[in-house]
Amino acid sequence: MQIQTYVGSRPTLLPLFSLADESESQVLSYYETGDVFVACDGNLVVGMAHVVKDDMTIEIVSLAVIPERQGQGIGGRLIEEAINYCRLNQISRLVVRTGSWELNNIVFYLRRGFRIFNVVRDYFTPENGYAKSHRDQVQFEMNL
Repeated sequence: MQIQTYVGSRPTLLPLFSLADESESQVLSYYETGDVFVACDGNLVVGMAHVVKDDMTIEIVSLAVIPERQGQGIGGRLIEEAINYCRLNQISRLVVRTGSWELNNIVFYLRRGFRIFNVVRDYFTPENGYAKSHRDQVQFEMNL
């Protein structure tokens, strides 16, 4: 498994972005920004982490691993790459956000050293491109 910076055409990665975010309008609003790290098994991209730098914070905007490769440590390796990216850019704060109903995601981030720092009530609404409303967003941070 190799983790590398993605230099190809971003539309190729849209299926992975869609795994991480069910709102097509949201994905289309951000997928061309920032940098993307991909996990490759030979020529097959099996996962990706999309990071965006903002002042003294880097946010993992999107993190996805194809379903048949989940639970194999790929997501953790992508988080490690995001941490290395922070250190290379002398950024001391890494942020990630997920839905409050995504219990596996919440446990995943907590086990990797993230801490909850905020909950945004009713973030996931039809107005933001999400099918179900009144769902909260959990925000995590890691100070490096």
